[in-house]
Amino acid sequence: MIPTHRVAFVGFTPFERSTLESYFRLAAARDSHAYELCPDLHDSDLVVADAEQPEAVLAVGRAGRMRDAVLIGGPSAPASVGAHLARPIDALQIKRALDAMALRRPPRPSGRARQQAADSTQRVGDFRTSHGFSNSVMVEGELRLDEVLVVSASPAERSVLHDLLSRCGYGVTLARSTEHAIRLCDEQSYGFVFLGLGQDGIDSYQACRRIRRHPTAAGIAPVVVALAHRSGAVDRIRATFAGCDAYLTTPLDEGELVRILAQHDRTFERVFEPTAPIQP
Repeated sequence: MIPTHRVAFVGFTPFERSTLESYFRLAAARDSHAYELCPDLHDSDLVVADAEQPEAVLAVGRAGRMRDAVLIGGPSAPASVGAHLARPIDALQIKRALDAMALRRPPRPSGRARQQAADSTQRVGDFRTSHGFSNSVMVEGELRLDEVLVVSASPAERSVLHDLLSRCGYGVTLARSTEHAIRLCDEQSYGFVFLGLGQDGIDSYQACRRIRRHPTAAGIAPVVVALAHRSGAVDRIRATFAGCDAYLTTPLDEGELVRILAQHDRTFERVFEPTAPIQP
């Protein structure tokens, strides 16, 4: 069966979008990778965005989808982007880039498929128990990003993140400075790095680039989440181009934190489903 990946197009002129969508509809009928057009950036598996439209790049960064994106045009691209292609738009080159990314990223299961996987008894393994959440269930071949590094000069911020992430079943290491964080990354792999902007020591944006050079056990760069005290567009763009995969403002919003974890840790929704019934 040909795997189907949902693709969202962000930005572009109406003519460019129509041309690309037509090409991928035709390609889906004959190629080894089928692509289904997806109108919602958050529900897609892969993204194609116009890098010459700053709002398009910002939308992809805000959604935490830079790793899953092919950016088209623009003088440069964020360090975390999946692929960057120059203009003029070449649909064949875009498809080749998506094909390469699709081989590394299996399609995210639908809600029904996630439930079936959770109910399945085939080849599963237990994870640690965490307060307030059910025991985890993982399908064979999946990898949890279960070691997390929190980098913040604020003791209160470190404490809050430690409590929230531990409650979700992650092993949490704390660092007070970017220099300490880089030393820790030299010694151990982390799935997530929560990096406070404006830290003491090495510039946070430079630290992000250096942290991303330390791959996880799966051979991919850690997911870097910027921690900032403001949510201005300029700061978001700087963080995105430095390689940050997501942006979290303080004081922390627990719902937004969970959304980021679920976005980047594809076992999260199935592994940590609340056991308490939802109150009407």
